[in-house]
Amino acid sequence: MIKDGCQAARTAGPAHPDCASIPVGSPLVMTEPLLLIHPVGVGLSSRFWERFRRSWQGRDESRPLLAPDLLGCGEAPMQKRALTAEDWAAPLEQQLRARDDGPVVLVSQGASLPIALALIERAPDLVSRLVAISPPGWRVLSEPFPLQRARQFWGLLFSGPIGGLFYRYARRRAFLRSFSEKNLFAVPDSVDEEWLSTLEQGSAPMASRWAVFSFLAGFWRRNWEPQLCSLSIPVLVVFGRDATGIGRSRRWDDADERIATFKSKLPRAEIRTISGRNVLPFESAEACVEAVQSWLC
Repeated sequence: MIKDGCQAARTAGPAHPDCASIPVGSPLVMTEPLLLIHPVGVGLSSRFWERFRRSWQGRDESRPLLAPDLLGCGEAPMQKRALTAEDWAAPLEQQLRARDDGPVVLVSQGASLPIALALIERAPDLVSRLVAISPPGWRVLSEPFPLQRARQFWGLLFSGPIGGLFYRYARRRAFLRSFSEKNLFAVPDSVDEEWLSTLEQGSAPMASRWAVFSFLAGFWRRNWEPQLCSLSIPVLVVFGRDATGIGRSRRWDDADERIATFKSKLPRAEIRTISGRNVLPFESAEACVEAVQSWLC
């Protein structure tokens, strides 16, 4: 469900068939809302942003925070279909147009950056600024992934019995903890009960596997460099000082190399680093909020 950051003033809008609705009818505000785009992964949904939102609201209750559940995640529809970045972006555009309250600041986390870029490509009038938190390495963003290979992964591995067995294994608490400690958090002890419970609850519906498998198969991947480098809106990129690639991409670049590449490719963007690794809005919520708020001021 897409939620307004001010819980007491939340009002549900008309539902879109592909996405929970963005609230309408909230009090008039002079600051642009933040549209928080969560990453796609086992158990992930708009709840990924809860710690970030709590920290934000402790500092600023004037700016609405809109937190959508992407297709196949949380309370959004879950269908057996291969989803692309454009598929995830389309309902967001329609909901923002239905909201009819001006442009928003897009905030992406990790590999949801292409979803943000797809939304900007579809509706540049709806986006005033972009914040990319912990984006993938430049090679991941610019190297096209063969569509035929993605279809093979989907058809031969993910859509059959093997896919179901894999998802049941991947949503076990022991695996979630191990994966998070090895790939996501700078400090293993930060993988706490709130994080693990959120992932367990989010992955409980087996139908939630289709969004995850769409991501793992690579349907979201294409050369996003032209869109990213041609942006005319202000851009903030926030990296963790311990940022790494995940899985195979670990060998592609370290944090310093990644930051240097983004500075070279996006000379007009603001590049900031904070403590943490790859899930900064959760692991380093206070520092993440401070980085975004100080840039928006």
